[in-house]
This record gives sequence, C-alpha cells and structure tokens, in this order.
Amino acid sequence: MADQQEVSKSLEDQLQDQRKNLETNIRDTERQLATQKEQYLKVLGALEFAAIQREQAVTSTDDPVAETVMDS
Repeated sequence: MADQQEVSKSLEDQLQDQRKNLETNIRDTERQLATQKEQYLKVLGALEFAAIQREQAVTSTDDPVAETVMDS
C-alpha cells in the first residue's frame, strides 16, 4: 500500500513538473510571438513609407506643373 502511494505521488509530481514546464514554454512562445508581430508591423510600416516615397518621387519627376511651382 505504501509503495502504491509513493508511485502515485511520484506520478503526480511528474505531472506537476510537466504542467509547469508546459506553462513556461507557452509563456515564452507567446512572448516570442508578440516580438515577431511587433517586428512584422514595423517592416510593414517601413514598406508603406518606402512606397509613399517612391510614389512621391515619381509624381514629382512626372509632373511639370509641380516642377514649375517648385522652381518658383
């Protein structure tokens, strides 16, 4: 009877340890995901900014009225 209690306790301890490890892994993974999302959004913002700059550069070189106004 005492052996079975020890085995049960040992199994319970193992399961508790596994639960704690999984909780830690989940928290770490969520932090990594949040960091990657933040980096992704920054890259999207930079791409949008680059596209706006490219569009403005094309517009300013293709628009003679804008060049005339800027030269004045």
